[in-house]
Amino acid sequence: MLRIISFEGIDGSGKTTVANMVYQRLKNRFSGKNIVLTKEPFTNEITSLIEKSGWEDPIALTLLFAADRAYHLRELINQNPDVILMDRYIYSSIAYQSALGIEENWIETVNSKFPKPVLTILLDISPNKALQRIQKNDKFNFKEKIESLTIVREKYLELARKEKNIVIVNAEKSLNDVVEEVYSIIYSYLLTL
Repeated sequence: MLRIISFEGIDGSGKTTVANMVYQRLKNRFSGKNIVLTKEPFTNEITSLIEKSGWEDPIALTLLFAADRAYHLRELINQNPDVILMDRYIYSSIAYQSALGIEENWIETVNSKFPKPVLTILLDISPNKALQRIQKNDKFNFKEKIESLTIVREKYLELARKEKNIVIVNAEKSLNDVVEEVYSIIYSYLLTL
């Protein structure tokens, strides 16, 4: 069984930074466990196709992310991890592609063969604050996506109300405070393994 802990949130919420910092602390604390840190999209080839497709074709985008996820999970299984920390996962597909007008049920069906995360950290931030953080470094800086951050955030919050495995963390706090809170949540979960 794959135990996936995913980090979710709109672009600029700090997912990658927080995931990396928490991973280092967990790796030191749980040296006997095989904790793997990874992110989506995973493959360079599919990332290139995503960049070419842009947000013009949300159906293709949904399928490209799902294909990447299938390959990614197969590679992860080969590492025999105790826990996987995933920077973006299924809820990213649901939040972003549904914001582009794709039916949420269809996105869930496309991703239904993948294991659900055992725990999801939703780093919540206002779109204005997020835009300030990402203006220079956004890899997928499509105009349509930037304009939809408010919708994506609302979709994430809606998912958090529906799914019991999603914990919301205020990502507007200081980085140290966010890392400490996230570390504490994941540490508590790992103690139950």
